[in-house]
Amino acid sequence: MKQDRFSRKSFLQKGFRTGAIVSLAPLVSEIFAYGEEDAVSFRENPILYAEKIGLKRPIEKIILTATLAPNSHNTQPWKIKIESDSSFLLYGDPKRQLLSIDPVNRQFYHTQGCFLELAKLAADSLMFDAKINLFPKGIDSVSKTGSSPVAEFRISPKDLCVHDFLFPSLPKRQMNRSVYSGDWITKKETDKLLHLTNASFLDIRFVLGKKEIESFLPTLQNSFAQETNLTAQNEVTRVWFRKSKEEIYSKRDGLTLEGNGISGIKGWAAKKFFLDLSYDGWHSEASKAASIDLFKNQSNSSKGLVFFVTKGKDDAKEWVKTGMDFMRFTLACAGENIAFHTMNQALEDYPESLVFHEEIKSLLGLKGTERVQLLGRLGRSSYKYDSTRRGLEEILI
Repeated sequence: MKQDRFSRKSFLQKGFRTGAIVSLAPLVSEIFAYGEEDAVSFRENPILYAEKIGLKRPIEKIILTATLAPNSHNTQPWKIKIESDSSFLLYGDPKRQLLSIDPVNRQFYHTQGCFLELAKLAADSLMFDAKINLFPKGIDSVSKTGSSPVAEFRISPKDLCVHDFLFPSLPKRQMNRSVYSGDWITKKETDKLLHLTNASFLDIRFVLGKKEIESFLPTLQNSFAQETNLTAQNEVTRVWFRKSKEEIYSKRDGLTLEGNGISGIKGWAAKKFFLDLSYDGWHSEASKAASIDLFKNQSNSSKGLVFFVTKGKDDAKEWVKTGMDFMRFTLACAGENIAFHTMNQALEDYPESLVFHEEIKSLLGLKGTERVQLLGRLGRSSYKYDSTRRGLEEILI
């Protein structure tokens, strides 16, 4: 019988692309001033971690905890001006915009909403009520982003001992980009997610079942392939990608292989032989093909899809409110041990992408001013990675 023979590199490449090499614990542990243990302990108990590093005021603990909110490309585009022991102003950080893929700041403002909702939940856990006033001085144009506050956030002691039950799920919340397995997501589970989320603004819609999910996959995969093959859009990911452990834990932001569900020996092989962050290497045909293959494997493993729909002005205020409900949904998923991963390439606002949103609208049967703000896949996965967050000193004004 004829047997194929592989070189060491071709064997690793085949294993990397097909997922045959399983994730294992890293062989070597490196120690930095801020490292993996800090990332883990911060997420496990952010309030206690804040106290451990010397933050005593409740407003500081709330702000630091809110940095665990989901955000596009892990850019963490927040700037904070503490006005008093009971209030702060939230600004968007213009240095962390992603204009090539987000030219109108849609995802940028989703991220601001996520921060505000998590800050509200953190305040609740500390026995404070929170009042949020959006855009107290108006909405900035894209070119003037960061000039005016996105929101004024104010806390006051609670009158009643009534708490929101989502905050305890924060330690398990993550954007799980691994390949999913196991059973399909059921309507009973999605009904529970809707109940737990208790959305005040969004219309959250699910697509369940193999045949129904597969009808969306060509649009999702084609939109990702297009973004990868467009240099300006693909460059955004290269700029924000962190490769070495030292870079990951010194910059404490951006994207990583580990955050994309690739760790252990598989991650080591990818970094050693394939991941090239040079301009020419990143934009090579081989690199783009590997990225597209990985996304196909991820999306093909979806056990459910979810769409976050609005109907209205589709402006910055709606985008912030979208982010607030979205934050709650991610915590609901975490609490129910359902893996979740956003796949928003089909919804981006650069000109070449607009056709994909129309395809999604058609598949969902949306009409008029109904707009899909975000979408994601649901599934089962035990993969765990705690992405890094910057320190409070880096976001304070």
